Amino acid sequence: MFDKGGFAYINPLMFHDGFAQDVNASEADIMAVVQKPANQSILAEKSGPSAWKQLPSWYQISESDRVIPPDVQRMFAVRMNAAILSLNASHASLVSHLNEIAELILCATKGSK
Repeated sequence: MFDKGGFAYINPLMFHDGFAQDVNASEADIMAVVQKPANQSILAEKSGPSAWKQLPSWYQISESDRVIPPDVQRMFAVRMNAAILSLNASHASLVSHLNEIAELILCATKGSK
């Protein structure tokens, strides 16, 4: 949803089922309340050179994501030649699969795939 100021956010009533379906409902409710909206202007911003073209990359695919389709995530990961971690997770995988994400980050810091 976009508000009158052009800020996008997820409707708190739809947050759990649409964004974080594998997160405890109480925790998802808190996430919905504290979410930080982003202005739609960021969608047109250029980010500069792509680091993944020169550096090793890691990518976690959320197979149950209802925000970014898993096939699109897979396309990005393959394009980046990334080491891939595929999880049966919602878009909120950082919360629902904390240990697996931490392990992926540790692998990245060591440069191991």
